[in-house]
Amino acid sequence: MSEKSTVEIQLSEEAQQLFDAYQRYTNTTPEAYIDALVVKTLPTLRAMVEAFDEAEEPEAVMELFGKKMAAEMLRQKEAAQQGVVSS
Repeated sequence: MSEKSTVEIQLSEEAQQLFDAYQRYTNTTPEAYIDALVVKTLPTLRAMVEAFDEAEEPEAVMELFGKKMAAEMLRQKEAAQQGVVSS
């Protein structure tokens, strides 16, 4: 699934005002901000989906999720120590 998808969201008035102000200060569009946020949280989403896929019982999902997140954090730490950070 290498094809990009588009998601349309409605922002609250407060969120729109904050994004407008943030863009004035940083020249970062709301789309770029949200895209970066999604990219940074992909390891969490991946761990959650994998936990749901692997759990034999609903009660096991959170335990598996915790283990997967711990493994991901360790992988990121090791990559940072080697000077190579990727997601």
